[in-house]
This record gives sequence, structure tokens and C-alpha cells, in this order.
Amino acid sequence: MFAWQFQHSALQRRHHRFTHFVQIERRLLRLLIFLTASFIVILSLDGCLLTPQQPSTEALLYLGWDDLGREQLFVRYPDEKPRQLTSFATGVRDYAPSPDGRRIALSTIRDKGDSELWMMEHDGSSQTNLYSCVQAECSNMVWAPDSRRLLFEQREIDGDGSAGTPILLWLDTQSADVLLIHEDESQHGAFGRISPDGQWLSYHSPEKEGLFIYNLENGSSQFVTSEIGTEAGWSPHSQQLVLPQLDLVIVHGEEGEDHDTHEHDYQTAVHLLRLDVNTGEQHSLSGDIAAEDSVPAWSPDGQWIAFGRRAPGTGAARQLWIMRSDGTKPRALTDDPSTNHGPPNWSADGRYLLFQQIPQNDLASTPGIWRIDVETGEKEQLVPAGMQPTWLPPSA
Repeated sequence: MFAWQFQHSALQRRHHRFTHFVQIERRLLRLLIFLTASFIVILSLDGCLLTPQQPSTEALLYLGWDDLGREQLFVRYPDEKPRQLTSFATGVRDYAPSPDGRRIALSTIRDKGDSELWMMEHDGSSQTNLYSCVQAECSNMVWAPDSRRLLFEQREIDGDGSAGTPILLWLDTQSADVLLIHEDESQHGAFGRISPDGQWLSYHSPEKEGLFIYNLENGSSQFVTSEIGTEAGWSPHSQQLVLPQLDLVIVHGEEGEDHDTHEHDYQTAVHLLRLDVNTGEQHSLSGDIAAEDSVPAWSPDGQWIAFGRRAPGTGAARQLWIMRSDGTKPRALTDDPSTNHGPPNWSADGRYLLFQQIPQNDLASTPGIWRIDVETGEKEQLVPAGMQPTWLPPSA
């Protein structure tokens, strides 16, 4: 690393001995730094150190458009230009990076209503066809923590070309074996999600209008009524999840201080509900305000929840908010009623939120990809034209 120049004078020889001593001290210092860093890693693995100290250097994955206007997968590394990873003739519909950051699952649409699931390395190489969905749409893929099994939805294509109600399937990416979540093919499920520890599976049941939660180790299950057909957000420690739920709130009129005399209005709201999967305890996080809250995402340390919020019954766009995991200290990160924000995606260090942004009432506009510093509120555009952004796990 260093270049030292020596001459043959006695002074330079003494300088050489001093330099050699300094180099030894530097080596010892580097060894001490290494051992200290290793100790910090051990603490992190033991759960004692929750907040990473280095800024995010994660790569960005997103769907963009190639020269022919087809949706393809792109990657953007810090301080580098975006690079196109795929060139499918029919484009890419959906994608999901594996938890270890090594592979990316893809879904593509083929002609005549067919679709396919593919897998490739994180650099775009070794593209492999995993599964062909004949007369069906396959998408909404979710990896298990082992980075081997893949959960996905399959919707049969009707005669008029419309997609039916989805079923959930498991795919082993090594053996290519495919299994139904339910033995009965008539049982539907959507928005399947797996807890970070791999012990729990949650999904929305269209027929039951609620969320089923299964323990994959002991077979126990729970059911939570929820008319909102969307995914649940699992906490990093896998003990809790958050889901949107319909609620009824009372809006008090401004005239008259007496509760019995001023006007009241009833509005349907969408609030976030936190559920403890071990005890079944439920806790409302949104309070009694008239709002539509959605797309909850836990911070990596489990202390915060990012979500989208908009005023119900209005044309206002969705804004990004964060709050403590117990529902306290809610605050808005964006404030532009004409622009739709989200869903939020946390960086591994918990410093940034990645999201898609698009004007609310301009159907011809192209979405862009932004990130925001959750502490300072500073926004930065990362990609002027792109959608469905997510971070490539930093282990890649």
C-alpha cells in the first residue's frame, strides 16, 4: 500500500529501522481492527447489535424498458450506470431476488396465455427455465429463507383471456418439483408470505375473506378476518405481522363543542393491525383517524414500520409514513397529494426507503424510482424511468 524509498546513508538506515517498526505497529493495528470487527459481527449474530454502522451500498433492481419498449430487469450498482440483465422477447412480468442475493427468480408472459418461471444468477448469467404455466399466469414469487424453495401464485386463464382466482404452489428450484399448498385444488390463496425464520406461512383467502397463518413446523394455524386482499408484513424476528383491515371511524363535525349537538359522519377506513402469532394478541396501529393505510414494511431492526397513507374518499395520492412498531410517533415522509408513492422498501442499514413515484392523475406518465433518508427526509431520484424497485441483498 505504501512505497518507501531508501538510500544508503546512515541516516536513511536509521529511518529504515524506524519505518520497519512503524510497519509492525500498523500490522498490529490492522489485526486489532480485524479482531474488533469480528467481535462486532459475533455480537450482531447473537442479536446484541441491532443497528448497522455503515451506509447502504446495496445494488438496486428494477423493471425498466429496453429499446423496443419491453419490460426488462435492470440492476444499478452505486456510482454506476444501470445495466440491463434480461432480454426476453415478451419482457419480464415479475421478479424476486433470493435472500442470499445470489439468484433472481423471474416470471415472463408467453403467447396464447402461457407464462414461465425462470431463474438466473444475480449478474444475469445462467438463465434457467424452472416451470411452464400452461394457460395460466404465474407471478408474485416469494423465496423461502433457504434460498431454494419458491412460493408463487398461479391463475388459470379463462376463455375470454381473463385471469381467474389464484392458487399457491411451492417450487423447489434445485429439483424443479412443484407442489400445491393445499391438496384440494379448489382452495384458493393469494399474497403468500413466509416469515424470515421460515416457520410461518401467511396468505389471503378470497373465499374466507381473511388471512390464514400456518406454522410449517407444528401444523398449528390461525385466521384473522380481513376483507382487504393484500399481503401481510412480517417482522424481522418472525413473531408479529401487520396487515391492513377495514374499520369504521366517526368523523366529528366542527360546529358545537358538545358531542351530542355537533354533526357526526361515519367513514370506512383501512387501518393497520399488528398480530402476535404466538399469543394471538391484536393491536391497532393506526388509531381512530380517517385514513387508508397500506403496504406496511418493517425496518431491519424491527423498531419502525413504513407504510402508505391516503385520505379515504378523496383523489389524494398515497404518501409515505413511518411509525414506531407499537403505533406511536407517526410522521409523514412525503407531502405531495398529486403524486403517488410506494410501496416502501427498507435498505439493509435502515437508513433509506426505496420506492416508486408517479403522478396520480397523469395516465401517460412514466414512474420513476426514488429513495428517501428516513432521518433527514432528503429525497434522491435514482432512476428517471423504472418501476417495482427492490434492493439486491448485499451478500451478492
